[in-house]
Amino acid sequence: MKTYRKIFIATAVLFCIWGISFHSNAQGVQPKDEEDPFIVIIDPGHGGFDPGARGSYSTEKEVALGVGLKTGKLIDKIPGVKVIYTRTTDIVPGHKTNKHDGLHYRADFANKKKGNVFISIHCNAAANSNAKGTEVYVWALRKSDNKAEVLRKNKKLEEKFGDPTEASGPLDAIYWNSVRHSYMKQSLSLAADVEDQFAKVHRINRSVKQRNEIGIWVLHATAMPSILIETGFITNHEEEDYLNNHQDEIAESIFKAFVQYLSGIKGVSKKQLLSGVKVPKEEAKTYGDYHYKIQLFASSKKMDTNNWKFKKLDDDVERKAIKNKEGKKLYRYLLGNYSTYQKATKRLNRIKPMGYQGAFIVTYRGDKRVAF
Repeated sequence: MKTYRKIFIATAVLFCIWGISFHSNAQGVQPKDEEDPFIVIIDPGHGGFDPGARGSYSTEKEVALGVGLKTGKLIDKIPGVKVIYTRTTDIVPGHKTNKHDGLHYRADFANKKKGNVFISIHCNAAANSNAKGTEVYVWALRKSDNKAEVLRKNKKLEEKFGDPTEASGPLDAIYWNSVRHSYMKQSLSLAADVEDQFAKVHRINRSVKQRNEIGIWVLHATAMPSILIETGFITNHEEEDYLNNHQDEIAESIFKAFVQYLSGIKGVSKKQLLSGVKVPKEEAKTYGDYHYKIQLFASSKKMDTNNWKFKKLDDDVERKAIKNKEGKKLYRYLLGNYSTYQKATKRLNRIKPMGYQGAFIVTYRGDKRVAF
């Protein structure tokens, strides 16, 4: 009984602490000091003696470096964000002499640089030369114990609790398990946003995945939310051409997804994020007379807002009729009315797994929709 009592007390203490620091820091790994930059680790896969997958005239290491540098250049322009690369030239990071050491160096490097998010860029390969499309990986659930261990080693509990003696036993286990789940949630959110952006430029979406049997070291050994992007199949001649000739478009897609992700983490609109506007901390604070809705989808079909498909959402759905560029009538289906971008983002993250992966936040000023 004493053990259960300790766990109960530890849990109660943890929830008290959450109200102070967990919510603001662990969700998305916000920098400890507000003045510190949000650090993005860009990891172009392979390099040096390790070419990765091969196409008919190019290699994965070349494509990954090109896309990685272009993506980093875009992200680095966001106020308050700093990009750090695991490599910027054709080398194995850390000048390591074997793949094993190179992979471990990447993860260790990201942790030492205190990254807030880790984005690894790769290309896919398949024996079937017709295989095509994009995939985004998050760390494997069977590797979650590794993730928790890495978090313990790289994130000091005194930063959260103040007194490290309070962070022991059941409390320690509960806390890091909660952080791990939070990071998984953030990783899934960013991964889904990347795939959504690829779909908008007509790439085939092969979905967000986990590789449970083998796992991916750079994902489960990084003490931060982390994703690995397979930008396309270099073994498909059509996609190889795309990967070499449309790297700006690939980078722009990843950049837009990151903006969506970070604006949600910070609880600001995308326009505010890109302009560097600092928003008051109070979640209940409204930004001018702006308010936010979630667009579930748009369709030429007129549906009743009481349709059974909307029942599971537990919020009001409204239908707005519009005309597209060709003059045809379309209907937008919008969920809720949120006073802050942060509240809308939290709701969006909850409904995406319910079959609304393409849903996104829209901004209104009064009754008018605002395009940023």
